[in-house]
Amino acid sequence: MEPLPEIAVYDHFGFDSDKVAKLQAFAERAIVQALRFSPAAGSVKSPLQEALEVEVSLVSDQKIADVHVEFMGIEGATDVITFHHGEILVSVETARCRAGEFGHSDEKELALYIAHGLIHLHGYDDHTPEEAETMRLLQEQVLSECWVD
Repeated sequence: MEPLPEIAVYDHFGFDSDKVAKLQAFAERAIVQALRFSPAAGSVKSPLQEALEVEVSLVSDQKIADVHVEFMGIEGATDVITFHHGEILVSVETARCRAGEFGHSDEKELALYIAHGLIHLHGYDDHTPEEAETMRLLQEQVLSECWVD
C-alpha cells in the first residue's frame, strides 16, 4: 500500500485554534476515507494518490476571490478552490454564511469543503449535474464517516 499523503490545515484567517485542531483531526481521517474510493473514471492514478502532502488553507472571502479571478478568471468569492498540486483553499466567511443557512456549525461546513477538495484531488469534477451528484454523495460519505460533533 502506498504511503498516505501528509495533510495539514493552516489558518490564514484568524479562526479559533480549537476549531482548527478539530478540522486537522477531521482532515487526517477524511484523506484516508477519500483514498478508499476508486479514482474518477479515466484516472489511472489521481493527484491525491500521487501527492506527498496536501495543504488546506482557511482564508477570507477576499483572499479566495483574488485567487478565483487570478487562476480561474471568475469574479467573486467561492467556497473552495482545489489545485491539483495538493493545495485546497476554503473560505471561512462563506462557510459561516452557509452554515447558518443549513443550521450547523461553521467548522462542519468547513469540513464539508475539505471533503469536497479531497474528492476533487481524487480526480472528480462537478461540471455536469451527474458529476456534481457523484461528488455530493462522496463528500457526504466522507463527512458522515469522519466528522465528530
